[in-house]
Amino acid sequence: MLSESKTKELADKVVNYSMRIGQKDNPAYIKARKKYRWLDGSFTIRQAVRTSSLFKARVEEIVKKYSGIDYGPLLIKKGNRYTVKKKIGHEVFIAYNAATKGLKGEIERACWKNGAHTLARELSAKDLQDAALLSPSDSLYELPALTSATRKAADYRLYLEAVESEFWAKKIPSSRLKAGASATQKIHEIEDNKKTRWVLVGWPHRKSAEELGIPYNKFSKIMFDTIWCTFEKSTRNLIERYWRAFNGSRTIRITANDGTDLTFSVKGRRFLKDDGVLSDEDIRNDDVGMNIPCGEIFIAPVETSANGHIYYPKTMVRDNGMVYGLMLHFKNGRVIGFSAKKGKNHLVKFLKENTGEKDRIAEFGIGLNKKAAYTGGDILIDEKIYKTIHIAIGWNIGFKGKNKASSHLDFIKPLYDCNGKVYADDRLLIDKGVLIV
Repeated sequence: MLSESKTKELADKVVNYSMRIGQKDNPAYIKARKKYRWLDGSFTIRQAVRTSSLFKARVEEIVKKYSGIDYGPLLIKKGNRYTVKKKIGHEVFIAYNAATKGLKGEIERACWKNGAHTLARELSAKDLQDAALLSPSDSLYELPALTSATRKAADYRLYLEAVESEFWAKKIPSSRLKAGASATQKIHEIEDNKKTRWVLVGWPHRKSAEELGIPYNKFSKIMFDTIWCTFEKSTRNLIERYWRAFNGSRTIRITANDGTDLTFSVKGRRFLKDDGVLSDEDIRNDDVGMNIPCGEIFIAPVETSANGHIYYPKTMVRDNGMVYGLMLHFKNGRVIGFSAKKGKNHLVKFLKENTGEKDRIAEFGIGLNKKAAYTGGDILIDEKIYKTIHIAIGWNIGFKGKNKASSHLDFIKPLYDCNGKVYADDRLLIDKGVLIV
């Protein structure tokens, strides 16, 4: 568990360093200035009359209108002077768990100091299970207006590892999960259209450690070591090296001595850097989200281009369970078949309960956080492990892809123990997980 000082430090990193939460341009100001050029800075009614060449009664009418709360308010009165608010606070939605309540509190305080507004909701695995099992089946198909409204309003969505169980959906019938999948996909579309900025902050829940079969103390150390490594200069430098080597490539090929031979196109696509900072460059490239811990480069492959096979010794199917000895077969971008030594039904169930392009290639990523270590299935950490790659299927619009889906599922593959190689445009760049150029 983090100390109070470390919790405050992490909150500061999330709010000020990574996400840069604070204020945004006031839309009321932008709109009003097109009509009233004099509506700027600080002024008295007398000055506004002189500047605008309008009658006093008309100026007072305009000032009264924009002093209303419906406009921000745009104008704040102090004494006999009015000041124009060019900026207003970001709207921040926070989902958290009982274990992350302390971090939530520090994040809210950091947001408030910067002028941002917050709306927080506590969640748990039991909440999700009860909602899925207790609701009348037909109500599961609905997208609540309250949910839609909050997603449309939010500038930022902060998810503080709010669900403490890796397998919360395991015992819920696929039909009930499938019923809610269309609403989930619609939520993705709302946020994609708004370009809502988001972050998922990892947390070492005791229940997750138990489910993954890893001692809690070990899990906690790996998690926090990986989180703090996110903000180290050496991590940013490593990410930059790999990004420079791969960016601009057209074709990627992955091979290994376990039967893996997968090829796909990235022509016209751009590799993105998961380096702990949501930069102006990221925003311009429509890369509006991140995980903490960070540490990878990734890209949305051309969705119809993946062909071949890729093998995973063991991989987690989110919310369901572990699959061992998984071989995925791709044709024209889609998973057309798969086999597994154990746990195949977890993937079968996952695909059955989701909608959209749930089985189409979505992402190729390279793990570059040197403090990340295998947890037994916590994807947030495992996909960042140095000398691993990951392929995902499903949703990818949030990073320049085209797949609309209710799900995004990552499969992590170590390269260091299977003679794994990655080629870009027929040039060997990674050998056994290490960049060789």
